[in-house]
Amino acid sequence: MSLRKLGTKNTMIVFGIILLVPIAVYVYQFGFGIWSSHDEWAKMGSALGGLYTPMLSVLTLYMIYRQLRLQAVIHVDQMDWQKLQTSRQHGVYLCEKLRENINDPQTREKFLYTLEETGIEQKISKVAYLDYVGRDETSMLTHQLITLLRKLRHSETGREIRFHLKGLALASMGSELLNAYETNMCRWHDIEYEGVSNELCVFTDQSDLNRIAKYKT
Repeated sequence: MSLRKLGTKNTMIVFGIILLVPIAVYVYQFGFGIWSSHDEWAKMGSALGGLYTPMLSVLTLYMIYRQLRLQAVIHVDQMDWQKLQTSRQHGVYLCEKLRENINDPQTREKFLYTLEETGIEQKISKVAYLDYVGRDETSMLTHQLITLLRKLRHSETGREIRFHLKGLALASMGSELLNAYETNMCRWHDIEYEGVSNELCVFTDQSDLNRIAKYKT
């Protein structure tokens, strides 16, 4: 077991034992007493000093290394947390924009038209699908939101944010529209990727994937 895995308390105990070993060995070999001769004290100091100098140097270097490693881990954790918070804020923004678009009759109608023209049974190409989506703001926002939610599944904190944003999305658009869009997205955009599964998808389930499986080439 490495010292890194022992924890701070156990590491200090190990260090204490290591520092006591030279004294124990010296006492066992030469004895210990309150000597009247200066030479006896000098010999003991020289012997212990020769042992402790390199030992303390190594222990000091290890403590410096451990401190730097801890700072690096903290920095990475902070960066990950900031990225997750940025994702949460972006997700909230997307949900708000989608709510506005769905409540607007004109943009809602355009979105419904895009859903129909990119349905899983339509005879279009992937390029045509992307063209339809690229010309509809609501479709683009929905695509961004689903992609964001998929990425958030990789960490515990990310899954919590994903759960919160999924609820906002359902409140903004409704499950039927989100399911229809992601089903089309899986059909035209994701179907050729090996990683497409029920775990990846957000608003679709295995039955939806089974429906589009026959289109996989």
